[in-house]
Amino acid sequence: IMMGLATFDFIKDNPRLDYAFETTDKVFLIIFTVELGLQFIYHGFQLLLNGWLVFDLIIILTSWSFSSVQIIRAFRIFRALRLVTRIKIMKNLILALFGVMPRMAAIGLMLCLIFYIFGVMFTQLFKDLYFDGYTEYNFFGSLDWTFFTLFQMMTLDNWASVARQVIKVYKWAWAPFTVFVIISGFIVVNLIIAVICDAIGALHADEKAKLQGNYDENNTDAGDSQNMDIREQLDTLEDQMEDLTRIQARTFHTLQYLTQQIQMQKVKQELQSKTTNFAEAAKSLRKVQSRRSQGMNASASDHEFEASLDMEEIVFETLKED
Repeated sequence: IMMGLATFDFIKDNPRLDYAFETTDKVFLIIFTVELGLQFIYHGFQLLLNGWLVFDLIIILTSWSFSSVQIIRAFRIFRALRLVTRIKIMKNLILALFGVMPRMAAIGLMLCLIFYIFGVMFTQLFKDLYFDGYTEYNFFGSLDWTFFTLFQMMTLDNWASVARQVIKVYKWAWAPFTVFVIISGFIVVNLIIAVICDAIGALHADEKAKLQGNYDENNTDAGDSQNMDIREQLDTLEDQMEDLTRIQARTFHTLQYLTQQIQMQKVKQELQSKTTNFAEAAKSLRKVQSRRSQGMNASASDHEFEASLDMEEIVFETLKED
């Protein structure tokens, strides 16, 4: 506001008021610089990753660097754009416009192609009209003048006057003029307006969702959130599936190894039990043989014991082979 007031003559012609305004401007610049310094202390070099803070940095550095250049000082008014970073609705609007920039760029390329086609055609057809005294201005004398005239026609600014001056010479000239105005002034420009309205509609949808309690700021705030592309999400899921498959395969091999170890442990325990039983039976057999060698008659139970001992020995040998 003060920079706007400083443009009036009663300020510029009064040295005291002009000095007061310059001092006030310097004070505000110092305040902005201190604020940026505090931002740097808090964020560190991460400040350079925030587009809004980088925007503030460029404006403040430019204000200090060119404060002595009279022409550049006029651009200090761009510091008012810092309000965009402070007012949320304006910030969301700018972010929405940046979100539709790819579509705007496509429309802009198509518009440039249309301008070039009609620019070359109009220059070749009507370049001599001014030199022959048929037109008031040199509308189509060269390609750059033709582009400027086409831009005027696209904005519908007094385009009929230009067309009528040409139609006086060439009766058929209404056709290319009308086609260009329809394509550029109605179709392409309305496409740009439609894209911008779509971005504004998305903002209104977010506000409506916020009122209904369905608004998720972490997912919709493009300035603070980093949304992954769908393809990147699919690639991440594929990597996770591969990791899970490898983990499952390792788990299966581990379970198989443990099962084999348990089976081997059971076989060892059975062999150890059979070995113990066979050793006790062999000890009993030696006692029986010792009694026989001493001339004692073997009882019926001793014969049965020997038979069972022989069977145990056969089973033990079979288990050892296994």
